[in-house]
Amino acid sequence: MRVTIDLDRDIIIIPDNFFKKIGEENEKLEKYGATAVDPLVRIWHSFFTAMDDTNNRLLTQTNAKTSTRKKKTVNVEETKKRIDKEKEIIAEKKAEAEKAAADKK
Repeated sequence: MRVTIDLDRDIIIIPDNFFKKIGEENEKLEKYGATAVDPLVRIWHSFFTAMDDTNNRLLTQTNAKTSTRKKKTVNVEETKKRIDKEKEIIAEKKAEAEKAAADKK
């Protein structure tokens, strides 16, 4: 699923079916005993994952279409732990961003 960040307008553009797709994925997670993921946490997670590895994940639009990245099998327990850790990191970074924005005012 593609999410676009518009740097000129400081907005995030999501597909019309974004919340529906996240809902379907959350149903699958809950079915197998994992915790549902907040849609905004999904965006934060993907953003920070990409930013942490820009050598491999910062792609031009043309290169993104021809990426040869392979899917890997997901371990539910590891994924649950990773998501919880990501939520903590996102909360910390969000607090830092809010503090920085407040300091500018």
